[in-house]
Amino acid sequence: MIKGNDVQNGVCEGRFIIPALLSGVLLIAAFPPFEQGYLAWFALLPFFISLVDLNPKRAFLAGVVFGLPLHLYLNLYLANVLFPYLPTTLALAAMAAMVIYISLFHGFFALAASFAFRLNRAWFSALALPSTWLLTEYLRSVGFMGYNVGYIGYSQWQYPYILNISSLYGYWGLAFLIVLFQAIIALAVKEKLRPKELYLVSIVFVAIFFAGLFLPNLASTDGKDEKLKVALIQGNISPELVVAEGRENVLNSYLDLSRTALQENPGLDLVAWPETVVDLDFNRGRKHPVELQELAAEYGVSFLYGARIREEDKLFNSIVLLDSGEDELTAYHKHRLVPFVEFFPMEELLNRLLQLDLLLGSYSAGEELTIFELDGIPLAGVVCFESYFGDHTRLFVEKGARHIFVLTNDAWFGESIGLELHAQAAAIRAAETGVGVTQVANSGITISFDHLGQELFRSDKSVVDTILYDFNLTKRATAYTRYGDYLPAAAALFLFISVFIYRLSFSRKIP
Repeated sequence: MIKGNDVQNGVCEGRFIIPALLSGVLLIAAFPPFEQGYLAWFALLPFFISLVDLNPKRAFLAGVVFGLPLHLYLNLYLANVLFPYLPTTLALAAMAAMVIYISLFHGFFALAASFAFRLNRAWFSALALPSTWLLTEYLRSVGFMGYNVGYIGYSQWQYPYILNISSLYGYWGLAFLIVLFQAIIALAVKEKLRPKELYLVSIVFVAIFFAGLFLPNLASTDGKDEKLKVALIQGNISPELVVAEGRENVLNSYLDLSRTALQENPGLDLVAWPETVVDLDFNRGRKHPVELQELAAEYGVSFLYGARIREEDKLFNSIVLLDSGEDELTAYHKHRLVPFVEFFPMEELLNRLLQLDLLLGSYSAGEELTIFELDGIPLAGVVCFESYFGDHTRLFVEKGARHIFVLTNDAWFGESIGLELHAQAAAIRAAETGVGVTQVANSGITISFDHLGQELFRSDKSVVDTILYDFNLTKRATAYTRYGDYLPAAAALFLFISVFIYRLSFSRKIP
């Protein structure tokens, strides 16, 4: 028989998850459609304050509970793909598995934080929390399961001055500082930091923060007078129409929209189309569609377009440049493939089990970085999901690219927040690399950011649109472009050295 006191004690025992749950819910407001990015600097406080007193087991559970509402909300847009194409039970299982998988990273963060608190070195705990947070986010981004949606630093996309931080440290600097700020407050509230320790960690925060704000402004810039007149075509072709009516209709729609843009706006340098508008078979020769070549020759304009390319026994998701003055076909094959959708180690088994019309996991990853030359101007393109990965996009700028185009087809996600989440990643990539980044989307959001990460324009969702813009090709040198993901490495080194020194000093105290 369960006694009343037992029930009451059980309820009290479970109260430790409430602050974590509260923080997870509060952080939602920093993302679309609420866009209260400043809340990211405070939302973690209930979680962190309670975390100080939790044992490792409870800390891990609190971390998982923190992540569950946040990542269920941020990844709910995937329901637009899962439920129409998978059995309901399987779709629910896939969604639950993804949310739990991501939330486990927060659980491991909280577990590591709990052990850090037990070392009774408050200054170390204050620095260990952002370092550990950084490493858990970094680990989430590597390997074939790499998935960066919902990173806390992306909530800062609308603050260009704050984005200066990412040009020095990469995206990782945003996450590190957001977490460090709240770790200091939480430890101060719990009276764990002695005055000297509080002074020390505050100096560290101020030094890193203001270096990120001001040092990038001292970097050299060039290309201010270079312009590129571009038409961005958003055809708003639904995935269902693509499958039902065939690829030829998609191509014809984009040809018609492009011809209208060229007729009304002579003198364009480039027309850009989104992801997978064209199908090409390199086994029959490296040729652009004849109709596209004729249009390019008629108006003396170049085209940058997304294509599915078959070459030998491989299928690539690619970007192709058709230079109006050249017959050469230059292509870039997507490197970072979407897990389970574009790449899966056992794709034949997956498709046999699911019996879908779509071939999941059948794409191959490219290996070469391609720089497109347009009248002597080096340009680059990445495909869809790749814009979430700064370690990849920076390589194009390191090779000389003056502007990055993101070609994507987000029509699969309807009008959900998935479109905003993806579009906003381009702001971070622009600030990191110091070049403009423009996303061209089939159904929206077509959007562009300058070399500082400031938004220039955007389209509406689910509309046919043509956006004309004279791009300024200003380029700013950034530390992130040159050195890459050095901050996660520094965080790992700090944790390793600190724990090693502590263990060494602890062993010496033992007689």
